[in-house]
Amino acid sequence: MRWGVAGYGDLVTRRVLPALRALGEEPVFLWGRDPLRAARIAARWEIAGSGSDPRGLSAGTDAVYVATPVVHHVPLAAAALDAGRAVLIEKPLAGCLRPGVDGLPTDMGRPGAGVAYYRRLAPVLREVRRELAGWEPDRVEVRFRCAFEPGPDHPMRWRTDPAVSGGGVLADAGCHRLDLLLAVFGRPAAVAARLAGHFDAGAERRAEVELSWSGLRAWCLFEWSAEPPVDRIAFHGGGRSLVLDPLDSGQLLATGPEGERRLRREPDANPHLPLVADFVAAVAAGRPPVCPVAEAALVDDVIVAAYRSHALGGSPVVAW
Repeated sequence: MRWGVAGYGDLVTRRVLPALRALGEEPVFLWGRDPLRAARIAARWEIAGSGSDPRGLSAGTDAVYVATPVVHHVPLAAAALDAGRAVLIEKPLAGCLRPGVDGLPTDMGRPGAGVAYYRRLAPVLREVRRELAGWEPDRVEVRFRCAFEPGPDHPMRWRTDPAVSGGGVLADAGCHRLDLLLAVFGRPAAVAARLAGHFDAGAERRAEVELSWSGLRAWCLFEWSAEPPVDRIAFHGGGRSLVLDPLDSGQLLATGPEGERRLRREPDANPHLPLVADFVAAVAAGRPPVCPVAEAALVDDVIVAAYRSHALGGSPVVAW
């Protein structure tokens, strides 16, 4: 397929464009708000067209990849879908800018629409699903922490403004981990959250979120902090546990009455390669991609509910 790519940041140059090239896909237009920067990066990747006119994304293309700041996700994706293009959108759809998601269809349809929650395709997650078959944990613990303190001129400074980024650490890093929980357990009955450490522009550095289902609770802590990094998901209950630590390492520790087992499933060097491959195959077959828009919208619902709960002093709220 011929692709238009919206965005020219590190994600695009390190993952998206290499994945497209590796799969024999053809990027033909690169969109960005700075046309000179878009032209430089397009020339480096031998992409024929570039510019700041979003109509170029749909001119002579079959599909569009939207990898911009979050505030542009839905408008650009909706325009491409209206033009009859398949669209793969970076996460989250809109974060706390949730009303904008209503501009997107909530099923695969033709053309396709998917969201880039690539961790769903991680080989070790298939092992987790197998381990969870026939076993219902009663609690899940999720912890994420990494350093992020951009200065005024840092290119990622936009992430500190929820009007552009759709939220802070919850929307940026938490969304991936929330998506994994929702993909396995479905809609939670309630969400409770407390947010702290806000940047001047309003985005939070710390988000403590609790999700509850019937018989199951998930406690999540997401932080941007200079403390040692953490990225861990642990499932517990009935004398058994499953631990992914670090999440992206491909390592799974399973413990239970039979003892302890350590499994390793090698992660993909570029996790966007299987993501794009799945999307291309989905469009060709007319099936949903690994994460359809309707499922990704649940993450946005949880993010919005977390903000509502925080405004109510951390009281549980229904997410829809």
